[in-house]
Amino acid sequence: MKRAMTACLAAATTTIMVAAAPVAQALPQRNYTATNPTTIGAYCSNPGDRGQTVNIVRSYFDGSAGTWTVSNYNDEPLPVTRSITETKTKTWNVTAGLSFDVAKLIQFTFSTSYTDSQTYSVGEQVGPYNVAPGKTAVLQAGWIVSDFQGQETVCGANHTWQGAGNTFTATMPKERHVRVSTRDNIDWGA
Repeated sequence: MKRAMTACLAAATTTIMVAAAPVAQALPQRNYTATNPTTIGAYCSNPGDRGQTVNIVRSYFDGSAGTWTVSNYNDEPLPVTRSITETKTKTWNVTAGLSFDVAKLIQFTFSTSYTDSQTYSVGEQVGPYNVAPGKTAVLQAGWIVSDFQGQETVCGANHTWQGAGNTFTATMPKERHVRVSTRDNIDWGA
């Protein structure tokens, strides 16, 4: 009887040890996070992992929040302040049908200053900016905006990131911006 119990205990212990032993061929945990920035052609460790790639196509100034022109015919600098009379908002734009948050991908890849919406509110002040004597200044309030393009990616069998075909475009405001340009005053009396 003792011999039978010892044999049962030995078999149970062997089974537990085999079950607890790691499998030699197991892959590391796959990364299926919602925002997984990748670079096409770069190394990846787990074939089948998914990600996204994104690039800035262009950045530009959008001066649609307001424009003011001021001429200084005085002998001293003229401080100019203007007030926003109509609320202006710049919102982001993205192609539809994607399985991840493009805004988070852009913020993580480039800068957290990219946001889905930025506003100039009624009564908000722009300035003061000094206009030199004999000069005309043009003040434009708006945003620095970037256009993006990208696509979803997959880790291929050769351990490199490859395009998965699902492409997207996006436009997002990065910061509020005021552009000031000056020129010589026009002599209207001549």
